[in-house]
Amino acid sequence: SPRDCIRMLKLCKDAKKPTVAFCMGEFGLLSRLLCGRYGAPFNYATFSKEREIAPGQLSFDEMKHLYQYDKITEKTQVFGVLGDPIGHSLSPLLHNTAMRAANFDGVYLPLRVPPDQFSKTLDEFEWVGIRGYSVTIPHKEAALVKADQCEEIVRQIGAANTLVKRAGQWWADNTDYTAALESLATGLREQEILDGKKFLLLGAGGAARAIALGIVRAGGGLVIASRTTDRAKKLATELGCRYVTWENRGSELIDVLINCTPVGMHPNVDESPFQPHWLREEMLVFDTIYNPEQTLLLKQARERNCRTVSGQEMFVRQAAAQFQAFTDLKPPMELMRDTLRRGISAVRR
Repeated sequence: SPRDCIRMLKLCKDAKKPTVAFCMGEFGLLSRLLCGRYGAPFNYATFSKEREIAPGQLSFDEMKHLYQYDKITEKTQVFGVLGDPIGHSLSPLLHNTAMRAANFDGVYLPLRVPPDQFSKTLDEFEWVGIRGYSVTIPHKEAALVKADQCEEIVRQIGAANTLVKRAGQWWADNTDYTAALESLATGLREQEILDGKKFLLLGAGGAARAIALGIVRAGGGLVIASRTTDRAKKLATELGCRYVTWENRGSELIDVLINCTPVGMHPNVDESPFQPHWLREEMLVFDTIYNPEQTLLLKQARERNCRTVSGQEMFVRQAAAQFQAFTDLKPPMELMRDTLRRGISAVRR
C-alpha cells in the first residue's frame, strides 16, 4: 500500500541510529525519494534506466538530476501527481524542470494510488506536508470529493485535476477547463467563436466533462459519444445536450471534433477513434492525447484538409496553470513545451 511509505519514513526519522529505509516497487517511490529528508544516510540507484536492479529503483540520472535527491531537505516543498497507473506520466519531468529553472525549492513526485485507497492514502500523506497534487485518471472525481473548497465552475464540472493546500485546507481546481478552451482557440480563425458551432466530443471522463461544460457555456451545440453509452447519456443529461451511441458517432454533421478517449495513445499509435471518411474538409480536429503529438487521427485529419490542434498544447497549458498555483510563480511556458517534446522523444526511444 502507498500508506506503507509513511510508516517507513517515520522509521527513518525516529531511528536511534542512522537508518536507510524505504518501500520497494512503484508504490514505494514516495519513501525512496524522501527517505534522505528524514535521516537516511545514503540511498540506492541503478546505473541505467533500462537495467532496474530492484523493483521501483530509479536511475542515478533520475535521482541526481530529475528529482535532485541530494538537495531535498525539510524546507523543500513536496508536490506530486496522483494516478493509477502513473509510470507513463511526464508531469514529474515538466514540473521538476520548471521548478529548477525558477530556483524554487520543491520536488514533484509520481504517486501511484489505487482507487479504493485514494482517501485514506491522502490522509496518511498529510504527515509529509505535501503542498499540492496534480490529479489524473482515475482520481479526478474523487479529488473533488476530497477537497474542502473549490470554485463553482469546478463543482459544475464534477471533477478536479488539481489540489492545492491553502491555509490548512485543500482547494480543488480544474486547469483542464481553461487549457482546453485556450487550445481550441488556437485552432480557430480570427473572429471565429465557439457560439453556434456544432461539436462532437468523444469520451465522457474527467477531461471530457471539463471540455463539454466549456463548450455548452460558450454556446456551442454539443453531441457526446462514449464507448460506454450510459456514461455519454449521463453527461449529456447533466449538461442538457445530445448524445449518440459509439457506433453512430460518424453520422453527425459537425464543425469541431474533440477526442478525449485514450484511443491512439502511445504505444497504440496505429489506432484512431474516428474513421477518416467521416472527416470533412475545414473541420477542426482537436486530439487531447499528447503522446504522440501527431496521432493517427491528426495525421488523417490533415490529409482531409482539416485544421488540427495537438494535445500537447492542452497538456502544457494545464500543467503551467498548476505550476503557478503550486509556486505563485510565472510558468516558463516555452521551457515546458520543449521539455515535453524531448520527454516524449525519449519515451519513444
